[in-house]
Amino acid sequence: MTKSSLVQQSEQVLEWHQLLDAVAEEALSSMGAELCRVLPFAQDVEMARVQQQETFEMVQMLEGDSPLSKLNFPDIRLLLGRAAKGGVLEGIDLREIFLVLSMSQSTKRWLEEHDEGCPTASTRASKIESFDCVRQTIDHCVDPQGHLRESASPALHQLIQKSQNLRQGMRQRLERLVSSPQYEERLQGQYFAERGNRYVIPVKVERQHEVDGIIHDISSSGATVFVEPRQLIESNNAIKFADLQVAQETRRILQDLSDTVAENVGPIQENIRQLAELDCLIAKARLSRNIGGSLVHLNEHHRIHLRHAKHPLLVLTKDLVVANTIHLDKEIHTLIISGPNAGGKTVTLKLVGLIALMVKVGLLPPCAPDSEMIFFERVYADIGDTQDLTRDLSSFSGHILSLITLLEDLQFQKTASTQASLVLLDEVGSSTDPIEGAALAEAILHRLSGLGCINIVTTHYPSLKTLAYRNSQVRNASQEFDLEGLSPTYRLIDGVPGGSSALDIASRLGLEQEILHHACGLIQRDDQDLDQVFQRLQSTYAQLEEERSQVHMRHEEAQKIFKEAHVLRENLAAQEREDHQRHRQQWQREFSKAQRQVNEIVDSLKKEKNPSQVQAMRRSMGSIDRHIKEQLPMPELPSFRMPKAGDFVEIDELGTVGILQDDPEGKKQVSIRVGSQTIKIAPSAVRVASSSRAKTKSKPQTPQGSTGSSLVATNPLMKTGFYQQEHDLRGIRLEDALERTTAALDQALMDQAKYVKIIHGQGSGALKTGIRALCQASPYTENYRAGDPGEGGDGVTIIELR
Repeated sequence: MTKSSLVQQSEQVLEWHQLLDAVAEEALSSMGAELCRVLPFAQDVEMARVQQQETFEMVQMLEGDSPLSKLNFPDIRLLLGRAAKGGVLEGIDLREIFLVLSMSQSTKRWLEEHDEGCPTASTRASKIESFDCVRQTIDHCVDPQGHLRESASPALHQLIQKSQNLRQGMRQRLERLVSSPQYEERLQGQYFAERGNRYVIPVKVERQHEVDGIIHDISSSGATVFVEPRQLIESNNAIKFADLQVAQETRRILQDLSDTVAENVGPIQENIRQLAELDCLIAKARLSRNIGGSLVHLNEHHRIHLRHAKHPLLVLTKDLVVANTIHLDKEIHTLIISGPNAGGKTVTLKLVGLIALMVKVGLLPPCAPDSEMIFFERVYADIGDTQDLTRDLSSFSGHILSLITLLEDLQFQKTASTQASLVLLDEVGSSTDPIEGAALAEAILHRLSGLGCINIVTTHYPSLKTLAYRNSQVRNASQEFDLEGLSPTYRLIDGVPGGSSALDIASRLGLEQEILHHACGLIQRDDQDLDQVFQRLQSTYAQLEEERSQVHMRHEEAQKIFKEAHVLRENLAAQEREDHQRHRQQWQREFSKAQRQVNEIVDSLKKEKNPSQVQAMRRSMGSIDRHIKEQLPMPELPSFRMPKAGDFVEIDELGTVGILQDDPEGKKQVSIRVGSQTIKIAPSAVRVASSSRAKTKSKPQTPQGSTGSSLVATNPLMKTGFYQQEHDLRGIRLEDALERTTAALDQALMDQAKYVKIIHGQGSGALKTGIRALCQASPYTENYRAGDPGEGGDGVTIIELR
């Protein structure tokens, strides 16, 4: 067996070409299908990754909103060859070329528009030419049915019109002739016909000698002859000549169009090659989508991790296919699969082999997205019976000859390449003495590992099943067997050898119990014990898997409950925010109501200037203040960390906020900056301010309508008798300043503040005089004075409220 035949045999036993046929069925063009049947293998891992990525991108585009239009284009390679040799293409041929060029142009535009969605495939756009001029020329001359348009050239238009006019005149002469009394008795009917593109009349056979002319045909019954009257010969000749002129012009136009195509044969061939490759790519994407294929990570580090992998051909033909996980770390060179007959061992071999080939041609294998696969340079498979009676080869001899050729090829590949090869052996060392066969199989696997191969083999030999316990580069796996139902489950169990269960299967198939009991007695005790150990291992593994599955299910349930709780918490928070907003609106209404009451009281006091009413007003405002505070929401929880210098702190006794000037640790008093003043107080009387109060302190607001003055509320959260407001009225007209001072006194009285500081500056003295006159007349004022030097001197007025 030659090396090439060994590769062909491997592809044959893996049913590779059946899979390629399935890909070809997804193609829409004959050229695309041809490419699908001969998909080339990538020469290196980078090329394989590019091909996989290209297929993956196209799968996503197929599932998107704007997939590429169907590439069901005709094969025009023979037409291009004929044109290149100077041949004349017919109208229908030119129309097919037009369709291909139009599809090339639309495909090029689609690739350019989707360069973000499929960047790998979009690189083909630069290789496709639009041929706008060629397309427009063909479309101008040839209609969609492949007929030459009358407007193809002015000469053709004139000749066609001339021919039509001649025919119209001929038909009019014939209509007069067949209806004339002269021919009434001679004709079979009042009609005319064409024979050989010449107009004729139907003459009764017995009256043919009465009509002077040329006979062109006779009816099938023999009763009618079709005669061209002599007086019409010249007109028929004129029509014939006109038709020949039309044909000649038509051929000239078709020749010109064919020459135009011939001048662009090379680029057009490149276009159809790109269309065929795109059709093949889309076919790969469709098949990958149909089998549930995923983008897998390709590596060169001898690691296989195929999660939930399925045999692709089984996925295409069966409704339910058992998925298996196949795992080989880079330290493992050989996977030995054991288990019952008809349990799926060979299917697993073919599955791995097909996936190894699929990733080399850009097909997405049916497995989980986070799977990994080695990029194998060669894939060898020795599966099935190689017996050949014509060559006097037994099954064992056939396998050995295949292995000899395989080892020779691998030895050559080892010197020429560093990439790994995959070797798949079904029932290695079988069809001979079990002891010698098992020893030979172990030696072969040892040699294959030495050559750097990844080996996956199936066996029934007990010595091979225990090889993993003697060799760290070998790993066991087994096909599960249901001991209760006495049937295979087709599940692959990793790390555990399996029993062959031959007697159990024979019993299930109906073999006599007497024979089974006799066979059981002939099996050596050690072999029976070993088989039972394998069965118990499988049973234990199945139980652990079931428990793991339950734990996983409960974990998912817990995750679901957690997510539901999170959603519920968010909903409750949203509801709480809505309630807070509703309450806030309600408090706003209460506050507005209180504001109106205060304004009524203030208006009354302004009119009467009665001190007793001021005290009553204070009591009323205190009642209103307590009522509003009762409606306020729960304040933020205070911070319990130790304040430090620079923090915003609250002074509990004063109900105000200031900036701590020094660290309180070890001190009896600390300095706090409140507005423009600094106060001393015990550290125990202060705490870190809440975020909302700190923000209020750090962002003083300008009163609405202010133009140049600023209101600095040094104590935005006040306590009766200690609230201080500071108003800077410098630069404001006297009337505006008096109005603002009155508003400030109103606000201070409502806030139950004790002092108000008005900054008016020295200037001309007009502001100072007007403001102090207002204080003298105001019923709110207990006293007023000029500021101390530290407060601003005579440029400031300090007002004490009643």
